[in-house]
Amino acid sequence: MAQLRMNVQAPVARLFAKRWSTRAFDPDRPVETEQIAACLEAARWAPSCFGEEPWRYIIANRFADAANWNRVLKALAPKNRLWAQHAPVLIVALAETAFSHDGNPNRWAEYDTGQATICLCLQAATLGLATHQMGGFDPDALKRNLAIPERMHVMSVVAVGYPGDATALETDFQPMESNARTRKPLQETVHDGCWGEAWAPPAAAGWEARYQESAMERLPWFHHGLDADIEQALSQLERRSGTLLDIGCGPGTQAVALAKQGFSVTATDISPSAVRNAGRLAETEGVAIDFRVDDILNSSLSGAFDLVIDRGIFHCFPNVGDQQAYLATLRRLLKPGGVLLLKCFHKDETGETGPPCRYDESDIRRLFADGFELIKARNAQFQSAVMETAPKALFCIIRKL
Repeated sequence: MAQLRMNVQAPVARLFAKRWSTRAFDPDRPVETEQIAACLEAARWAPSCFGEEPWRYIIANRFADAANWNRVLKALAPKNRLWAQHAPVLIVALAETAFSHDGNPNRWAEYDTGQATICLCLQAATLGLATHQMGGFDPDALKRNLAIPERMHVMSVVAVGYPGDATALETDFQPMESNARTRKPLQETVHDGCWGEAWAPPAAAGWEARYQESAMERLPWFHHGLDADIEQALSQLERRSGTLLDIGCGPGTQAVALAKQGFSVTATDISPSAVRNAGRLAETEGVAIDFRVDDILNSSLSGAFDLVIDRGIFHCFPNVGDQQAYLATLRRLLKPGGVLLLKCFHKDETGETGPPCRYDESDIRRLFADGFELIKARNAQFQSAVMETAPKALFCIIRKL
């Protein structure tokens, strides 16, 4: 199973989402020649400058030609050999560095070989195969061992095989198989119009991607049943009925639990997939909830609510303008004397994954100073079935003045 993608920013085809570089291969299952041919055919149809097709591949198959497979394996870096020894196929990717029509250097040869090789890997993923491209190898040893011409540039070695048991790997590699995948945000790698102007995707696209790709129970913020901090706050406030808005309802578990307690619940999320999934949960549980696709920063909701639940939205807004838009929406939607139950990451939480903002009590007092009153703040945790350690949280009861 592919690792969970953590900081997704837009929906992509399932093929791209599930491709990843495992180190766990089934050592006893050969790759069929037809499967290898399909991967190479995908590479063959990659684009290239002048249609030069500068890529060349050497297939080393442990089940068909153990001698040459061993020659490739021995040229790998020692750490790569520890896991690559289980891959039934090792493919050496080469670039022909000169144009065939005039002999001049082809400065796009390496780029085009990379294009062809990712096509090979994506085709492998569609066939249920695993791949892992390696840069850790001795190119001179490969050239000697496989009689590769000097003019060829050795680009990579690709391990190919069927996925195997990650627990059979060396201990050092096992966390790499289970840790969630992350990437630099698009704002760091894409420029808008000219260098230095960051390009940013719409925030809604990232949430939609997450809900399209992940089963509800695998989401880090999934919590079966009503959050204990919300339950405790409702008891303290002696609230068991009234109009309630659950913003960023996500899987819908909180909205369903609150509807079962007798609240008239409106639940919103910026992701259409989240809203559809939550609606199905409510139908299964036999409760009536008004689900809406809505952006709290530009909300189309009307009416006034006795209670608003925010279990993990406010801490996603590092931009001051977004924070002010959030507060303006709350002022409009909460009745006078209405209460916001806010749960966010605490400043004491130092984990690298999670939302961009973390707060303590003084931050909340400052940010909600205009038109709100902080009734209570206490340290809490975000309970999660998929995270080994529950992140530190701050739970707040905030009243609209």
